[in-house]
Amino acid sequence: MAKKQADAYSKLVRILIVLFVLVVICVAGYALVEGSIKAQQEENTAWAQQENARLQQAHQQVINAEKAQYEKDTALVWPQPKGDEWEIMDLAQYPVQNSVKVSADRSSLMMEGMMLLNHWHSVPADFPESELVSMTSVDKTVPVSNSSVKLFPNAAYALSQMLAAAKEEGLENYLIEEAYRTNETQQGHYDKEAANYANRFSGDALVAKVRQSVNVPGTSEYQSGLSFRIDRWLRGDAEFNDPKFQTTEHSDWLVANSWKYGFVFRFPVEGYPNATMVDKSYKTGESKKLSVYRYVGVPHAAIMHQMDWCMEEYIEYLMDHPHIAIYQNGQKVYEITWQKMGNAGTVNVEIDGRASDYSISMDNVGGVITCMTF
Repeated sequence: MAKKQADAYSKLVRILIVLFVLVVICVAGYALVEGSIKAQQEENTAWAQQENARLQQAHQQVINAEKAQYEKDTALVWPQPKGDEWEIMDLAQYPVQNSVKVSADRSSLMMEGMMLLNHWHSVPADFPESELVSMTSVDKTVPVSNSSVKLFPNAAYALSQMLAAAKEEGLENYLIEEAYRTNETQQGHYDKEAANYANRFSGDALVAKVRQSVNVPGTSEYQSGLSFRIDRWLRGDAEFNDPKFQTTEHSDWLVANSWKYGFVFRFPVEGYPNATMVDKSYKTGESKKLSVYRYVGVPHAAIMHQMDWCMEEYIEYLMDHPHIAIYQNGQKVYEITWQKMGNAGTVNVEIDGRASDYSISMDNVGGVITCMTF
């Protein structure tokens, strides 16, 4: 009997020990879990504090940047226009106000109008020939010598508008004799002319002689996709067709009005195409009398018309005055900047966010020209 009681007591003791161990394990586990939760909470609190501090710092940086830009824009107060009918204001020391960054790719830069081609600046290797359009696909009412007459879209649409305006004033029957010329075609013209002098000249002397009549392939204005040669023609009317184009009222109208549609007479020489023209061959390198008009865009054409500049003179002016504003009767109508252009496929420029329109064009002499319209 006593043995049974001892066994029962011993069993009870073992049970109590087991229970005690379990209690100890549970208490220890709870303590560990509670410590882990507390550590995680502390970690989360620390992270939240750091993130909040980071966001506050970033927000303050934005505020500081906006404040700095505002102070930059307002610290230098632009000079006031005089109120003259036409005025160019040099703003080289002033930033573009209400600045917004925009970008453009090289292809579009070459089509906008200010890509210079002459004896010293040739067609870029990545010239977007595939973007040219046939004039007949743009406006079938524009008389062309053949269906292969092509231009870049901006130039083609502007030409359509210009000839429609001339028609409204009673001047019809213009003829676009030639526009874009492929490098192969230009090479053919060059080789044919070179063959005429090959028995008398060679080397640089031959090149110089041929250049008097035909441009070296890659340097012809006809390869820009922005120029055209124009005449007038009426079927079966010799009296209308025979006079040289520059002696006609059709030519006089273009000289006086083409700038309104974004075109300039490309190669002015003394007294040609009319008596008002001043010789620019010392700048253009072209002394031949060519009835060639070039699309540059309305703002640029307006400035060149008002200042009597050829393309070379205008681009040189912009390089020397990389930020200008154009005022008419005291109101800003255009703002233009020039900046160096790198080798990247796209360029980034600043425009005034209040501008109603803008264009970005490469000049083919190392820079990009941004024009804002107001």
